[in-house]
Amino acid sequence: MTEAPASANLISLFPTGILVSDLPELDNAALARSIRALQSGEGGRHALIAGEGISTYAGARDLHKRPEFKPFVDAATTRLLGFARSLGADLEHMDLLMIDCWSNIQQPGSQVLLHRHPNSLISAAYYVEAPANCGRIMFETPLEPYRMSDFPRFARQTEFNAKRYAVEPVPGRLVLFPSWLGHHTETNRSNAERMVISFNVAARIKP
Repeated sequence: MTEAPASANLISLFPTGILVSDLPELDNAALARSIRALQSGEGGRHALIAGEGISTYAGARDLHKRPEFKPFVDAATTRLLGFARSLGADLEHMDLLMIDCWSNIQQPGSQVLLHRHPNSLISAAYYVEAPANCGRIMFETPLEPYRMSDFPRFARQTEFNAKRYAVEPVPGRLVLFPSWLGHHTETNRSNAERMVISFNVAARIKP
């Protein structure tokens, strides 16, 4: 009598979660007007934007405290809390705090260079204006430096061999991700500006 073969399970170890969520309740035209009003007085160059672009990172990193951005903060916070719960965060015993928030406007031909966000837990990109071909956000695997050897060729891409993951920018789309996850953007190959609101989040244990 032949015994049935033992079952085999392919296990995915230590996955990394990001959240991609559209925010249809927001008025992007109003957000864009507020951001453009800031750029002239509080905007400037950003070292991570290669090419023409302007950012309020140095001059106005407190957009989350300004009343004109409250609808955005409220909508983003709802998604943030859901994301944290999905990752297993104990929100009964900690608060998640938006610690800074700024805007970037990238001109055609520009891109954001590879970077991470130190001293924070979760980071975000929200697309206020995102014309077609303005450049996807690219997430890079943190495991690459530790792969001492690998298959020389793959028949297909899977979650086990992917080196990067791309998210298409769409107006009204929010992307939440761990701050330690390296990311950059493709070149803006459109003929229009790409406008993004970014923020960082920290955790505080409740007393």
